[in-house]
Amino acid sequence: MGCSFESAQSRLINLPRMLFEPDGSFVWVHENDGDDAWQLDGVLFDRNGRLHSAEIKGNCSDEAFDTLLSALGWPGTDLVFQLSDEAIFIDEGEFRRFAASQDGQA
Repeated sequence: MGCSFESAQSRLINLPRMLFEPDGSFVWVHENDGDDAWQLDGVLFDRNGRLHSAEIKGNCSDEAFDTLLSALGWPGTDLVFQLSDEAIFIDEGEFRRFAASQDGQA
């Protein structure tokens, strides 16, 4: 990815309601407990001084997703998303279309 673990960590720990652990695990929750509440759980992995990958689960707004990806070096870095249940890799645009199609489904 386009940044170091430390760089991503320094960006993420400054987000409101973000809990970031030194091992790279994090939980980020929305400030509102209403209908638009969301939560992301994840962990960052590094290799050779660079952020290598991130495992992320949950749901969030498009704006929050952009904020999270920006902390990981996007849009300066093209990202690839793995959908583990579907056993496929897709680009960012396809991921957003997939996520939109899953909105509201169990």
